[in-house]
Amino acid sequence: MATILNSRLAKLRALVVDDLQTMRQNIRTQLGQLGIEQVDQAATPDDAIKFIRNANYDVIVCDYNLNKETNGQQMLEFLRSNKMLSPTAMFFMVTAESSYDSVASTAEFQPDAYMVKPLTGGRIADRIERLLDRQHALKPITDRLDRKDLAGAIAECDKVAQSDPKWIVDVLKLKSSAALDLGDIEAARKVYAEALSLRNDLVWAKLGLARCHQAAGKLDEAKVIVESVLEKNNQFIGAYDLLAQIAESQGKDQEALDALNKSYEVIPSARRSRLVGDAAYRVGDLEQALTAFTKAVSHTRGSLTAQASDALSLAQVHVDTREPTLALTVLSVAAKDYQDDPSFPTRQAIIAAQAFAGLGDMESAKAAYESAKEAAGEIRADADSLTLAKAAFCVGLNEEGARMMSKAIKADHENERLVAFARRVLKDTGNEAMIEKIVEESISAGALIVDEATKLMRNGQFDESLEKLEEALVATPDNTGVLLAAAQLHLLWMSQKGLDRSYVERVNGYLAQLDGLMPNSERVAKMYRFLRETLVKVAREA
Repeated sequence: MATILNSRLAKLRALVVDDLQTMRQNIRTQLGQLGIEQVDQAATPDDAIKFIRNANYDVIVCDYNLNKETNGQQMLEFLRSNKMLSPTAMFFMVTAESSYDSVASTAEFQPDAYMVKPLTGGRIADRIERLLDRQHALKPITDRLDRKDLAGAIAECDKVAQSDPKWIVDVLKLKSSAALDLGDIEAARKVYAEALSLRNDLVWAKLGLARCHQAAGKLDEAKVIVESVLEKNNQFIGAYDLLAQIAESQGKDQEALDALNKSYEVIPSARRSRLVGDAAYRVGDLEQALTAFTKAVSHTRGSLTAQASDALSLAQVHVDTREPTLALTVLSVAAKDYQDDPSFPTRQAIIAAQAFAGLGDMESAKAAYESAKEAAGEIRADADSLTLAKAAFCVGLNEEGARMMSKAIKADHENERLVAFARRVLKDTGNEAMIEKIVEESISAGALIVDEATKLMRNGQFDESLEKLEEALVATPDNTGVLLAAAQLHLLWMSQKGLDRSYVERVNGYLAQLDGLMPNSERVAKMYRFLRETLVKVAREA
């Protein structure tokens, strides 16, 4: 029976992950003595993932050394990056090495606590009780965040800081993140500075200041801060990730790749290898991309953490390095593993068409291409559409490939990564001379819509301007330039004619979509500020 002190622990459900049966049973016994009776046990990462997919756990106690392929940190990275854990789930990492805290502190996804063997029930109880106290204190804030009420969450942060100051660092972390997500860069910067005035060793606050600079377009200033963090701790994963983002924004793809390579050296997980492979492919380093995707596939082969994209990317690199037979072999093996993945057959057929063309088997290449085209359906502004266009070029359907590519670019003409990939496709297929006609003209066509809408707006023809942008969004729903213009136009309309709640909902929808398409963009942040300022202005006038 649970003690009075730990009575709330009896309501918790726990999972113990350890490859040694004796250790699992020992921890289960310790938890049982605390009153935690619902305890499941997993011997492997795959077993743990199966349990987590089928139940919500309050406490997960995981050994760091699980097996040769996956350790506890890599499993935590997989669970958190795929959002498989409840926001309130407590993840404890257990290790025989007292130095693990330095490893955990460098990770992007950190456990709620690390515990050195041998474990005792008292130490486990102390950790759980403290985390439950923190959850209870921060609940008014986290409830607001769950409802996407960022402004409300910031207000609750101020209340909790006053009523329960011992959690001030946690409160400031939540408040600064909410302010940055809201697009209020200056407010976020002040909160990060306040946190550093309390403790100058808070790496998350230093990187937060760098993100403020990044969002404001001050990329050099952001880079200086990140590099200063890495000077003191060259193992910090989050700093390398941010450094890669900054480098990519500056058009320095090789620097981005270098940063991701260093992050892989710290935590050589499948996810990190995947990021390296993608970056290497973008800069045209096919040898490194081949190595990275091979590692990603081998890291996860036969595991629930395996992803079809790794095998598909590996096959594509084999095609590009003129190894079509190897590409087809990879696709054949992967087809058995991902037969239930609805998106796999389309990309498989796209790559197979290129591989068959590389072998000179044009009949099979055209059959695979037609299958891919039928399965793909509508052409969208994404890499898959451009890869399908690449397959069209490979089977000799140049006009069709050109139309696909043009449509994809027009759908998101301001997406620099997409445009760069389109140029790469034309170069790889021997159509470099077509870059100006296809890519540049498509970019101009997309920009023309925004220009025409802007002119109508300036002439006071708001309805006509709105109509033009709405038509464009129906045709190209992911076009960032059109989304930004539509948000701006709706806000200008309200600033002159008054509040329209349906327009506010539209603008919020546009900005939410842009957050996904353009993470950490200063243009989007400015639009959020414009929204707030417009609503304040309209309210005052009313």
